[in-house]
Amino acid sequence: MVLSGTSAAAPMVSGAAALLLEANPNLTPGMVKMLLQYSAQPIAGADMLEQGAGQLNIEGAVRLARSLRSDLDFQNAARGTSMVPTGSTAPIPASTIGNTTFPWSGLILSGQTFITGEALTSQFQTAYKRGNSFNDGVLLSAGIFSLDTANFYTAGLTLNTNVIVSDGSAGGTGSSLLSSGVLIGDGVLIGDGVLIGDGVLIGDGVLIGDGVLIGDGVLIGDSVRYGDPTS
Repeated sequence: MVLSGTSAAAPMVSGAAALLLEANPNLTPGMVKMLLQYSAQPIAGADMLEQGAGQLNIEGAVRLARSLRSDLDFQNAARGTSMVPTGSTAPIPASTIGNTTFPWSGLILSGQTFITGEALTSQFQTAYKRGNSFNDGVLLSAGIFSLDTANFYTAGLTLNTNVIVSDGSAGGTGSSLLSSGVLIGDGVLIGDGVLIGDGVLIGDGVLIGDGVLIGDGVLIGDSVRYGDPTS
């Protein structure tokens, strides 16, 4: 049977979330999201705008959920608290389904960035608490993204600001599709959510208003015009 679209995806993911909570009832919503993303199967040749962290992998997500502590109230846990039982061994970050073995993505998405690191599954992150999001711990200052390791994330994690075309391996490896650091006009950096390319300067006549005019004759707004008279 082949299905597609959100009508098929929504019940699959909802069912997966229910299985995770059955495996460990103490999980927060943020931890459920983390488990689903961290254990996802990267699809080679697909970029993060197309696949997010990857394809749903229920086997890996449930196995990872079972490896976490069941005696801890995660919602009230402090940042950095161990999420794994003492002396336990982390599960192998790969799944074998239908005689095919693939690595887990090993990452979580945070806005237009993504975060990697084993500590995502071994240490509690404040970003996992109810009412918080993975975006809350990503800071932008002077055009540079960084992780808030004083409040939301622990040390030892890596932040990547590129949109990647996956090569099918773990950790968000592959070629860069889009990079952060876009300059519009004279020194104006638009960071969160604007990804055009690394060091792309849009010069003459940048008008940001009702319709966005970029350069000569390029209008992005209610109607899109590329040159004149093509529309």
